[in-house]
Amino acid sequence: MPTEEELDSMEVRIAAASMGAWIPVLETRGATGGASCLRIAPDTAGQDDEIHLGRFTDGEQVQGSPDLQLDADLDFIASARQDMPRLIAEVRRLRATLQGDTDRRHAAFAALRELGRSHDYRDRADAGHGLARFADMPEALGPLLDLVLDSDDTLVTRVTAEAVLRRKDRIGLTIVASAMAVASPNHSDWIHTAIVDVFGIFSEDRDNALRLCEEMLQDADDRLARGARQLHEILAEIDPVLRPA
Repeated sequence: MPTEEELDSMEVRIAAASMGAWIPVLETRGATGGASCLRIAPDTAGQDDEIHLGRFTDGEQVQGSPDLQLDADLDFIASARQDMPRLIAEVRRLRATLQGDTDRRHAAFAALRELGRSHDYRDRADAGHGLARFADMPEALGPLLDLVLDSDDTLVTRVTAEAVLRRKDRIGLTIVASAMAVASPNHSDWIHTAIVDVFGIFSEDRDNALRLCEEMLQDADDRLARGARQLHEILAEIDPVLRPA
């Protein structure tokens, strides 16, 4: 996507060009016996205000009207006068929308992170479930790990672990593996339950998770590699209910 400075430069060039619509008058599409040209719209200039185009190589004209390629080039130039302002406006609109979406997404993340600090275990469980949707944000890793390893209530552990695992991607598996590497036996039991609940149905999901764990086993982070090994062992023991026909 162009930068704001690039968009500004485009707008300067547009403003410096002749005003009004540029109308292509092309001999290859409606011969008049003359030459193809760009006609400046009569509401902004004289009726006979025209731009003609020719192509020269080493001072010799190699293309003159009528010519299919020359007319295609003229058509493109004429269209650019009308198309470029609309395209720039659309880029600015989309950029504003994306920025607004990003701001709202960060606001939602911040609210859930704060909810995860509540003294009420139900709030923390809700926060873990919601934060799983934001696990792709680097700043979500710490809060999610804290909730998987919640020190006061293992319901928070199970709900959060299941939510991130239901992403069924490397991000969710990484969070759970990192937690498993340092989890207490009680936490490990509930994480184990969440793993079976998520990957015990479809063999395709279980097999894909195994493949991702095998990649994580090679990670330079010893904690992640250790947790990935434990996660791989649990997944390997699961016998999924549904397999491809």
